[in-house]
Amino acid sequence: MDTIDPHAELKTRIAEIKERFAEDSVDGRLTVHRDEGLYRHLEVNLPNFTANWFEVTTWPGALAITGHTGSHIFRRDPDMIGFFRKCMGPGPDPKIDTRYWAEKVQPHGERNVQAYAKDRVRAYIKQAAQEAEADHPGLTAEVQEQLFDRYSTADLETEAGAKAALAAFEYEGFRFDTSGWEFTQYDYWFLYTCQAIAWTVTQYDARVPTAA
Repeated sequence: MDTIDPHAELKTRIAEIKERFAEDSVDGRLTVHRDEGLYRHLEVNLPNFTANWFEVTTWPGALAITGHTGSHIFRRDPDMIGFFRKCMGPGPDPKIDTRYWAEKVQPHGERNVQAYAKDRVRAYIKQAAQEAEADHPGLTAEVQEQLFDRYSTADLETEAGAKAALAAFEYEGFRFDTSGWEFTQYDYWFLYTCQAIAWTVTQYDARVPTAA
């Protein structure tokens, strides 16, 4: 049975979103409205993307990205363009440390950019039932009826609902052990925002000479 690996899932999602952004940003245009030291106002238009507009604003110690991709504020260094530039390193393929960047989101770091991983939790449930079926015959059928059947009252659509349903489930001495389960994952739009920031910094540096 395949092992559920959230880290591998994340790598796959990032690769897919990176490819998606590469397509969306073809013919993308960066407009610099303000560039006064640490105070900047940058506008990005992506004509090949339905959510085709966002802007990046910086002031001492902060960078805000707002628009069709969502809104996030990052805080770390006085110059946040410089912070992201340093994180990405040199070369044509920017390096994005998703977890490190998420920690800089205000006000609660990673908690701001996590979403319930519904598909993964469903996979956890099915895998746990299948692995325990030999010791608890009929378990998989009971799980299907109690948790997945269309008439089930279990709520697997939310994290709180799933945890409540799992805690209440019992069959012939079997109970779910969810220790080690990762119920959340990075929100899609946060991962997309990371690509957007990397692209914006690269485009900004191409237009505005820096001492980097």
